[in-house]
Amino acid sequence: MSGKQREDETFNLRFVAVYCRVSTDEQAREGVSLDEQQERLTAYCRAMGWTDQVQLFVDDGYSAKNLDRPELKRLLNAVKSGSVSRIMVTKLDRMSRRLLDLLNIIDMFQNFEVSFVSISESFDTNTPSGRLTLQVLGAVAEFERERIRERVFENMFHAATTGKWLTQSPYGYDLVDKSLVINEKETEIVRRVYDLYLNEGLGFYSIAKRLNEEGIPSRQRKEWSIRAIKLMLTNPAYKGTLVWNRIDSSKSKRKDKDESEWVNVEDCLPVIIDKPLWYRVQKRMGQTTMAPRAQTSPHLLGGMLRCGNCGSGMSIGFSGSLARRYRVYRCSANKNKGTCTSRQYRADSVEEWFKEGLLQLVEDNSSLLMVLAKESFVKGEREQLEHKVNTAKARYKRKIEAYTSGLIELGDLNEEKTRLDEILSDLERMSHSEVKTVDMGEVQKELNDKVNNIISAINLLPVEQAKGIIQTLIQYVIVHGDEDIEIKLQPL
Repeated sequence: MSGKQREDETFNLRFVAVYCRVSTDEQAREGVSLDEQQERLTAYCRAMGWTDQVQLFVDDGYSAKNLDRPELKRLLNAVKSGSVSRIMVTKLDRMSRRLLDLLNIIDMFQNFEVSFVSISESFDTNTPSGRLTLQVLGAVAEFERERIRERVFENMFHAATTGKWLTQSPYGYDLVDKSLVINEKETEIVRRVYDLYLNEGLGFYSIAKRLNEEGIPSRQRKEWSIRAIKLMLTNPAYKGTLVWNRIDSSKSKRKDKDESEWVNVEDCLPVIIDKPLWYRVQKRMGQTTMAPRAQTSPHLLGGMLRCGNCGSGMSIGFSGSLARRYRVYRCSANKNKGTCTSRQYRADSVEEWFKEGLLQLVEDNSSLLMVLAKESFVKGEREQLEHKVNTAKARYKRKIEAYTSGLIELGDLNEEKTRLDEILSDLERMSHSEVKTVDMGEVQKELNDKVNNIISAINLLPVEQAKGIIQTLIQYVIVHGDEDIEIKLQPL
């Protein structure tokens, strides 16, 4: 037997793979059924005399935008095992709509001596002309897919700019005719979560735990999680802002797109959380918070107290005899490294000095504290406005690109430019002279309310809960000596 005969015999032992695929959208739009594909391919195989060597691979309801399809994976494994001689499809896009994926697959087929046949385009990759045709058709298929993606983006962009909600409604809303409508019962929970985080100082875990303990279910009737609480506290929909095109889901691992690509539409949704409150929550998230272990410490200033001598944190310890042990705060640099000469302080005394300092905050209406509070207030206002400017600039840049591509009219571009100019003017007007117009009465009232809330919490609540409330106003406390402490405020 010649070498050529042995090669043909080995080739004939392998089967012909018939691959069919359809997505639900394609079948509805184009009438591309699986039965039609199978009938055409099996008829072709009968005409070629391959009826005893055909195996069927069918992916029903899968898109060709990637290769994550169960039957395609099974087919590729069969190719790698050397069991396949030919692979047949009705059209090129049944295998893939992405040129790079298609060429990678064809390259693998060539390595395993597997030919690829498309009966509609009438070519075979075993021939040079077939491979050339394949690459040309693949480029056309990818071009058409990009055109479809652009049309879909344009339609969804229009829906977003008119306030239409494009996905599942977030907790606190119901979806009615593609518009969000407030769900009163869920709205109460949303506002409570914001209050627990901002005014009671609870973290994501503590809030989720409390809601689960009270038997309050999430939207999917599941228990609350840290992720669900964080998403709720950062969702701009609650302040009336629609943000779309934020996530890149074209790849297997979803990730956030660059902020310049986001579509932001202000004041187009029903408001659950007022904007000032929403921004205060975002500000607190950006601040350094106490370590989880310190948060649950049963000592009032654990994790917040710093040494006035070297600036290191002060940890809790115990001193005295076994019969008369008492708590002490001690500089960590002194305890662990011996690099600080600060002495230790009785914990009860330091905590009492702290309470007295809080009372002085309420009584002190015209001191340096109010100046610092005022500066903090103005700084927060400026940061919010600067964030708006950056968002507006990114939105205007995106509108320029949309206008250049013919997706929007010149009037839409000019309208966006007017909005950007208004925000820039607001930022420019925020000068030192205008800062004096800040209503410091409101600042003082907020300061007093927070301090009184902290004092009540210290007197009435367990230490772990009181510490969360303390964190809403106090960043840290520095002890300089006997009855000499410094209280550093969070930005208001």
